[in-house]
Amino acid sequence: MIGMLFLAAIVVWVMQTLLALWQFRRFNRRVKELRRFGRVAIGKSKGRFLAGAIVLLCIDEDCRIIKGELLEGVTVFAKCRPFTALNELNLLSIHKSICEERGLTRQQVKAALNARQDYLSYQELQQEKRHVSVTPAGR
Repeated sequence: MIGMLFLAAIVVWVMQTLLALWQFRRFNRRVKELRRFGRVAIGKSKGRFLAGAIVLLCIDEDCRIIKGELLEGVTVFAKCRPFTALNELNLLSIHKSICEERGLTRQQVKAALNARQDYLSYQELQQEKRHVSVTPAGR
């Protein structure tokens, strides 16, 4: 009896791992497809009792959002769907009130703001790397 429960737990764990890997691969494919159009900012919002949200925002050279996708759900079967609520806005000018005006849910707002913040952090890191590579060693 206990052996069967142990075996069932292992089977469920293996299935969950395989399904999570499957979802991760699908997600990565979507990111690669969006990168054909420009840079992609990714924001996430974890949900404890609500479904989490992941926002993919494709931006041009001026940080204008040209395409967006949303992954939202509680299961590994959730798929990316078109997300046009923020199209044509500048990623750097997004804030909570704009998101709410455009009808985003609380989780979507958090994910969009997270994408903005992660993009800003990435840009700061890139500038630091450029500054370090330009500065001569020993000074």
